[in-house]
Amino acid sequence: MKDIGTVKVHCISKVLSPLTHMMETAGNESIINREKVFHKGVIKSIPVISGNAIRHKMLRDPGSMYLIDRLGLKGKLTIDQANYMFYGGALTESTVSENMKTLAGLKELFPLYRLLGGSLRNQIIAGSIIVQRGVLICEENKEVLAVSLPEGYDVPEEALKSSEDFIKEYQYTRSDIQKSKEGTEILKPEELESGQGTNLMIYAGQCIIPGSLFYHGFILTNISRLEVGAFFHALQGWKDEGGTIGGYSRIGHGRLDMSFIMENSEDFLTAADIENCISEYIAHVEAKKEKCVEWLIDNFKDGKKK
Repeated sequence: MKDIGTVKVHCISKVLSPLTHMMETAGNESIINREKVFHKGVIKSIPVISGNAIRHKMLRDPGSMYLIDRLGLKGKLTIDQANYMFYGGALTESTVSENMKTLAGLKELFPLYRLLGGSLRNQIIAGSIIVQRGVLICEENKEVLAVSLPEGYDVPEEALKSSEDFIKEYQYTRSDIQKSKEGTEILKPEELESGQGTNLMIYAGQCIIPGSLFYHGFILTNISRLEVGAFFHALQGWKDEGGTIGGYSRIGHGRLDMSFIMENSEDFLTAADIENCISEYIAHVEAKKEKCVEWLIDNFKDGKKK
């Protein structure tokens, strides 16, 4: 399929619930991910969302889950196959070679993995996407944002506060069934009287507060309509699953409301064009089901055809 050039997707994501994209722990406190920024003669540590986290949560994970569902692969994947689909795989053989048949098959069958790239056991396959990290819209990042944001987009002045204004703390307590009303109704009497150690535990950490804004983006190079479809289909899957990033999504953390601005080398990516690309991608997956499964089996020899 004809390449369409380079497409840039500029994204603004608004934090809807405490964002806990963590870097490390100090005691029982989780510390948010940060990067060093030079601002007004001072080096500061500013919150950041890693490009790796964005790539995995927004694209590879939802995109791969869709393929597994449509290809009927639930409960049938080997570890190597699953690691390739969800984490990009790894070189496990000593001799690295380039198999043109394998590469041609990948490009024909899997627009998602042509976009993301990865490693087979003896071959590295380059992707065609650059995933930019999430930059907090704040005073310290003002100069970075000025050269990153698309022309005509102005950052709201009220958003350009010190990064520390967007960082707060959270604290939760894990409950104990013995201390709850339900416990008196469902536990054996001897359990209530056993004096067993409590399950209560306090856990805390830092978070980015709701209302904060992050700038991030994607650069897609030499791509086809199928890759555009795979890209936006995966993003939609991520949104449909809650649109979260970072830790503690199970208790509502990390919800984002993402909007985007397009820059592309050819004037075709209207909203209707994007929807058409998604439809073409869905039709492609349906048409190539058997060949996709065969490719996964052929390139991971431990896979067993079901």
